[in-house]
Amino acid sequence: MPKVSQNPLSPLIQKEISNAFIRTLVKIDNDALLQKFLNDLLTPNEKLMLSKRLMATILLQKGYNCGSVCRILKMSKTTVYLYRRDLLHSGGGYKKIFELFFKESKGKQWLEVLSRVLDALTLPVKGSPSSMRRWRSALHRL
Repeated sequence: MPKVSQNPLSPLIQKEISNAFIRTLVKIDNDALLQKFLNDLLTPNEKLMLSKRLMATILLQKGYNCGSVCRILKMSKTTVYLYRRDLLHSGGGYKKIFELFFKESKGKQWLEVLSRVLDALTLPVKGSPSSMRRWRSALHRL
């Protein structure tokens, strides 16, 4: 879990640092450079944590229920319910990024790959032939 210094910054300095960070990210228009920058900036655990947060909001917006998101991403129910609450009550940033990303063809292709992987990871319902067929088909498409 990331730790913040015990010595708090003033709200004005926090805002300026945050704005500088955002301005830096916005100016990076090269995928390879952005990847290198994030690898230097974030620990592997921080990257995983941020990726799982983003993935949870994507899955929730695609209609997956909270229980499925918890199982797929190995996240706590409390965390996933907080993201769902954010999406229901505010979540304008999540929603706008989701809309922009999935309007692009790369986003749609990525979502198709993700759906195949999730279908393969989601075990079939016991005693359901159609669920078993879906699962077997998903395994073969990987």
